[in-house]
Amino acid sequence: MLTELDKNDQLSVLPKRYIQAYNMKADGSFAQGAYTMSYDYYYRAKKLASETSDSCSLSRYSYSLGMVLYRQQRYLEAAGHFLESFKGSSSCEDKFIYFYNRQELLDNIGLCYYHAHKYDSAMIFYDKALAYIDANYNHYDKAEDAYISAKGVVYGNMADLYIILKNYDTAKMLLEKSIDINLKKGYTNSDAMLGQVKLTKLYFDKGAIDSAKEVLDLIKTELDTIPDNDKRVARSWNRMMWQYYDRKNDIGQAYKFLGAYEALDDSFTALNRSMLTADVDGRIKTIERQSRIDLLKRNNELERTYLIVAVLFIFMALIIIGLILRNVQRTKKNLTELRRLNDQVNDQKEKLQIALTELEWKDKDKSRILRSVAHDVMNPIAAIIAFIDILTSGTEEYTDEQMEIFGLMKEACTNSLNLSKDIIEAAVDLTGVSKELVDINKLVTSSIELLTFRALAKKQHIIVTGEKNVQAVVNKEKIWRVINNLLGNAIKFSHENSDIIIDITSADGKVDI
Repeated sequence: MLTELDKNDQLSVLPKRYIQAYNMKADGSFAQGAYTMSYDYYYRAKKLASETSDSCSLSRYSYSLGMVLYRQQRYLEAAGHFLESFKGSSSCEDKFIYFYNRQELLDNIGLCYYHAHKYDSAMIFYDKALAYIDANYNHYDKAEDAYISAKGVVYGNMADLYIILKNYDTAKMLLEKSIDINLKKGYTNSDAMLGQVKLTKLYFDKGAIDSAKEVLDLIKTELDTIPDNDKRVARSWNRMMWQYYDRKNDIGQAYKFLGAYEALDDSFTALNRSMLTADVDGRIKTIERQSRIDLLKRNNELERTYLIVAVLFIFMALIIIGLILRNVQRTKKNLTELRRLNDQVNDQKEKLQIALTELEWKDKDKSRILRSVAHDVMNPIAAIIAFIDILTSGTEEYTDEQMEIFGLMKEACTNSLNLSKDIIEAAVDLTGVSKELVDINKLVTSSIELLTFRALAKKQHIIVTGEKNVQAVVNKEKIWRVINNLLGNAIKFSHENSDIIIDITSADGKVDI
């Protein structure tokens, strides 16, 4: 995204896209533990949002920092950033995505206060989240389950408060309500499983271990079908199973689940150790201060440069004035020489014009050769990429070293393919957009052949209908890339076992694909 924006010099035109990219890059870098890069991109997002007075983008920046601080268990600081993000989001467009983000922010603030043991404040913000959802119910063109699922998440978080207050009946009612909502297909299933973990703990607190075991058995079944990417549910499930068998005095089973829990817990702790010690907010402020210092230094250097240039300009001006006065006295003597030199310049100008014309013809020949070579190279390279994908997607098992070699081969081919495309684009830029009479059916067939392996991987069928031998005067390379991109998107976003139909018709001097 940043490469495309930089390539087209879009900073002044699309600052919001830059801010989005900076925030996403920062989030991803932080998740990978690349904190220095993360600090840099968070700062860029904040700086550009401030310079463009984009309160909505500043809200996104505050949300990102709030999430980081929450994961670092700095709950009160996180709550402050979430609240700042909620206030800033009021300047965003009236769209569902911003409404959903605002209700999430209210819920997140409640979570922060819950973890900071400020239970009254937590309940206030949970109530605000529910009220906000109800106030905007069906305001946006979205299915009802989007609103219901959001309320289910809040119910699960509120249940934690009632467990702390030992109001188990209300907590159980809220958890069952939350689980019933979000365990449905298409809802927030991962939150439902976390709700089941909380319900199990509630049963343990009440001494109803058999009821707890029933819920644990349900969780085990769901773990086989519902993704648990961060292993939070699996970690909690093994801990609860250990506690269950410990209470049943089944030492062997208890020891088994204790070992599994400790393995997941050690992995979780190791993954988050460096994250917990990272001071993102402080580091960004340090970068901001250093940036101001650097700016002041540059301004001082610039002022010093201006002063030196001004002095040199005055000195040179005095010299020029002296030379002018001297030359005025010698004008008559040099007039003949100037005429001779003028004739010589005109003669050289004519020679240069002839040379320039020859260079233009040579440049056109070079661009034509570049296009031809790059275009001819692209098809075998694409075929190699397709063959590698077929090899690696088959039933044959390869070693890690072989898979690494395949990956290097594919990467090299992809780079060569991109280079060929760049060469074609560069050649077009040099010569302008050329057009020729092109067989559209053959162009579509070429694109299908290139992407057939991707369709086969999803068991899709590409069907061509309409007229045959349709021709049009177009730029062949550009239209081919358009068709290739559209077909690639169709394969990517269509379901497995589906049909992708390409229809070609012509009428009134136009061709429709």
